[in-house]
Amino acid sequence: MKAGVLYGKQDFRIEERPRPSAGPNQLVVKIEYAGICGTDVEFYKIGMVPAPLPMVLGHENVGTVVEVGEGVTDFKVGDRILCGPPSACEQMCPSCRRGETNVCIYGFPKTAGIGGPDGGFAEYFLVRDVAHTMLVKIPDNVDPKDAVLFDVICVSLHGVRKSRFKVGDNVVVSGTGPIGLAAIQFLKVGGANKIIALGTNSEKEPLLKKYGADYFINARECKDIGNEIKKILGSPVGADVVFECAGNMESLSNCIYQCVKPGGQVVVLGTIQEPMNIVPGSFSIFEPDIQFSFVYTEEEVRIYLDMLAAGKISFPGMVTDIISLDECVEKGLDRKDRRGQLKILINPNL
Repeated sequence: MKAGVLYGKQDFRIEERPRPSAGPNQLVVKIEYAGICGTDVEFYKIGMVPAPLPMVLGHENVGTVVEVGEGVTDFKVGDRILCGPPSACEQMCPSCRRGETNVCIYGFPKTAGIGGPDGGFAEYFLVRDVAHTMLVKIPDNVDPKDAVLFDVICVSLHGVRKSRFKVGDNVVVSGTGPIGLAAIQFLKVGGANKIIALGTNSEKEPLLKKYGADYFINARECKDIGNEIKKILGSPVGADVVFECAGNMESLSNCIYQCVKPGGQVVVLGTIQEPMNIVPGSFSIFEPDIQFSFVYTEEEVRIYLDMLAAGKISFPGMVTDIISLDECVEKGLDRKDRRGQLKILINPNL
């Protein structure tokens, strides 16, 4: 079979490998789509993962079960499933015992395509431990191109559920990529009053409005973001809840200093890989609640699929490119022009 393998910094190779076989408590999945995540791009750029290289990347996977190992009873050949991070660790750490598998102390390094087991940038994917992998059947009426978005969409779903957001709140979403778009969709469904999208690309405004944003502010062009938000809200204070979805310090600073009302909440969904350059004493007098949010649980993946199947949510235009494994570097990991690009999927069968 064909597989996309990371060997080091900007060293990604397409190889022929033997098709995997299922041992006890294992599955083999024929991949339909694998999503390219910002994490994959970062791994490619720095040439490092939380495990020895080489490794097949890809932790956002959907496909069809083609082989079932001894001891597997919950899945059969022909099932369409999505394959996520660990559902719970073998050690059942304190987080897993509470059902908070997203903050399992062992889980992230054991996620296929991230921490050791090979991922789904391949024609076939071996689920090495069925009992401790987030495997969820895809409803018949759900398109696999929507199902494979579970990773990025459920990051937003988890953050919204973890927040203090309630019906009628005014909200700001900073960041207009897939996580921000998904957050806007869930906030709209959840009954937000006014949704303000804060971004840096005015060309996205029609799509943001389609997803449910009521207003758009270009953070690079607006000279006083805080005052503009207050004018929109008709209030002397900012938003009730602010969601940071861009994953950079400029966005987080805007959220804290410009967007949130005194006593409001900032929820950090983006993964910020920069030193923090904020001065707590300059805003702590207003007692904002700063809440960090990380990935999602299996329950939230099931909620996402159920809402898709019921037609309660949709993500039109989220998938902007479907590419082959051979195009993975040029059109995915090392793509030069990302204007208008949201989610890129790999179809290894192309």
